[in-house]
Amino acid sequence: MLPLRVGNDVATIEDVMGVIEILSSRREYTKLNPFIVLLGKGDHQISSSWTPPGGYERTTTLGITRSNITFVGEGKDTTTILGGFRIDNLENITFKNMTLTNTSDRGSGIHMSNAKIELFDVALKGCGHAGLYIRNNTSETTLVATRCEFSSSNYGAQVEGRSTSATFNNCVFNKNVAGLAGFSDCIIHLHGEATAIHSNRDNGIFSANNAKVVIHLPSHHNTSYNNGDADRETMFEGTITNVED
Repeated sequence: MLPLRVGNDVATIEDVMGVIEILSSRREYTKLNPFIVLLGKGDHQISSSWTPPGGYERTTTLGITRSNITFVGEGKDTTTILGGFRIDNLENITFKNMTLTNTSDRGSGIHMSNAKIELFDVALKGCGHAGLYIRNNTSETTLVATRCEFSSSNYGAQVEGRSTSATFNNCVFNKNVAGLAGFSDCIIHLHGEATAIHSNRDNGIFSANNAKVVIHLPSHHNTSYNNGDADRETMFEGTITNVED
């Protein structure tokens, strides 16, 4: 299963899903053997839009339509996606070694629901709405982010939903309006000594409406600091708790 190279095998990232649709009808891709998309250095523009049923158009947003896809860039400082992705009702979607920036109105780097996604060494920054937006869902939704940066957006990450679990390993949230926000019964886990939530204009960590933020670090760890409002803020039965594993 050879990787698909954007710029060589297809002209732009806009062409990727059409090829995946064709090839997925001919062979099975799995979590262990995913469809691999290689993105070279430079900027990759998303010019398409996505519109939810009964909703309004999200510009510069590419809808992913198949599970078991891995997108691989050459590094956060080398490969940049100008736009974002919408991922619904899919699993085993992975992004590695790139930056996502979606400056359009209400644009998010990754907007997901009822999905399972992993991020490795990804920067989500400069987004009109959120670097990462996990909206309310009806089925199990999981996000695992490792060594990622969420910066310079309205929300670094906004996480919602009773069936949502989001895990951040050694991630940084900075220079947003709000750093990390949990709502509506979701659970968020923070791991790793390199975890830092700082220099956000309003709250660093915000938890509301029965959301749970679990910080797997000792209470003396400098997890959230130098934020414009509260470093930790809770309301409506939201909780933020340190635990030592």
